[in-house]
Amino acid sequence: MGFAKGFNQVEAAAEKAVRSIVEEHGYSLWDVVFVKEGAAWYLRILIDKPEGISIDDCESIDGLINAEIDKQPFIDKIDYLEVGSAGLERPIRRVDQLHASVGKRIRLKTYKLCEGLSEKNVRCVLKSFDGEKAVVSGDFGEAELLLSEISSMNYDDFDDFDEIITEV
Repeated sequence: MGFAKGFNQVEAAAEKAVRSIVEEHGYSLWDVVFVKEGAAWYLRILIDKPEGISIDDCESIDGLINAEIDKQPFIDKIDYLEVGSAGLERPIRRVDQLHASVGKRIRLKTYKLCEGLSEKNVRCVLKSFDGEKAVVSGDFGEAELLLSEISSMNYDDFDDFDEIITEV
């Protein structure tokens, strides 16, 4: 997977087009994802707020976002537009999302077994991120990983996750 430093061309244009709509309605824009699934291209606008996102929240801005995306020159590349919650298990795909995720419980997967980790798939807390390296802690102790060693990272906000060290 790797971490993107920015958006691809369609994602960047969509982000610019919808950010003000999202923020004016009291939400934050977690991600914009332009992805091919089967034969169809999906543009997903993922929003968030501290107390979580409901279907009503998504519906409240869906029409406004749809109208704005319809005006964009890339509209012919999109088959489906979805406005949704970033979710409890939201993926962390971008470097800027790492900064916002410090102190959060995560599921981390690495390409290979890395020094300090007990396995390639661990539950832990993201303790810090300096732009190049992530420090994580869990029942394995603490490990420092280069971004190039991490294949994926998702929030892990479920109650069945035992509390582990969360001091940042």
